Amino acid sequence: MSEENNESSSSYLDYTPGSALASIDAKIAEMKALMNKVNQSAARILKAQLGDMPRPVPSSTSLLTGPATLDGIAGHLQSCTNVIVLTGAGISTSAGIPDFRTPGTGVYDNVQSYLDKYNVDNAMELFSYKLFQEDPVPFYSLCKDVKYPAETAKPTLAHYFIRLLSDKGVLLRNYTQNIDMLQSKTGIPDEKVFEVHGSFRSGRCTKCPATYTEGELKEYIMSGEVGYCTDCEEGGVIKPGIVMFGEPLPNSYICKISGDEGKCDLLIVMGTSLSVGPVNQIPNCVPPSTPRLLLNMEKVCVDESMKMNLNAPLFFFDHPDNKTDVFLGGPVDESVRVLAEKVGWLEDLLALQNEMN
Repeated sequence: MSEENNESSSSYLDYTPGSALASIDAKIAEMKALMNKVNQSAARILKAQLGDMPRPVPSSTSLLTGPATLDGIAGHLQSCTNVIVLTGAGISTSAGIPDFRTPGTGVYDNVQSYLDKYNVDNAMELFSYKLFQEDPVPFYSLCKDVKYPAETAKPTLAHYFIRLLSDKGVLLRNYTQNIDMLQSKTGIPDEKVFEVHGSFRSGRCTKCPATYTEGELKEYIMSGEVGYCTDCEEGGVIKPGIVMFGEPLPNSYICKISGDEGKCDLLIVMGTSLSVGPVNQIPNCVPPSTPRLLLNMEKVCVDESMKMNLNAPLFFFDHPDNKTDVFLGGPVDESVRVLAEKVGWLEDLLALQNEMN
């Protein structure tokens, strides 16, 4: 045996297995703790969806140093490090992309011709996975005419505010319900955005593992013809990478929110009715003392008697014991401008928008 091999053998003989076992045990304990946290979050969300969660009450403590006001939120924001932003279609309407539920202009109010043409009962069914499996033509047709992200659409001031939060080093995550991908056009890092309901960034075959790029998917949709997989003999349909009604959210959502929720020191909710679960449970998942700011055309998830459907979160804007919740009504872009000005970031925000657009 050579001297080199003797040295090698000596290193193996000197190896102490106890240290390695301790390291493995520590890693196992760490993984168990993470899985326990994930399971707790999943259980809480599922209970909320099943109506088995006790109605939340106003927190007796708050991270705000004063009353729950917009000025208080602005002052708090300057010292935040882990802001979560939950966004809906309302932040994209000023970019020319319709939301779903606004009376008169929303997608649901403007699809009657599709319902008649394809003999579909209601607008939500058009976006259901069940119908897509039975007949993908209605969905493809609707995407081409109504909901496919327009190349000419530009991010709104609200989108750039989220990018600014990232630039300032305070954004933990933007959980977006939107499939329009406008947040990506702002240059925000991909890891800071979680597209809860997916996007048109890619597509996949419903029968085999084949995937399709954004460009390939767009070509099929804009042609007006259903895209069929060219890689499998079964001729599966190419499904956009969005979450349709009746489909579960990806497991990665539970993992991501369970890791983020406890860190959140400010939640900003923008442009959403909070009608769709389980993402609408995010306001209930952050720590009770975390301030929550809603920027919306109108208040949601609150009423005078405080009697709410337990499938939705509950805000306490007008509750006498409210210490955390603030509402700023009106178009989201205008509200973002007001907030940025109060924080002292308006000049930076407008410069960012001008630079990128």
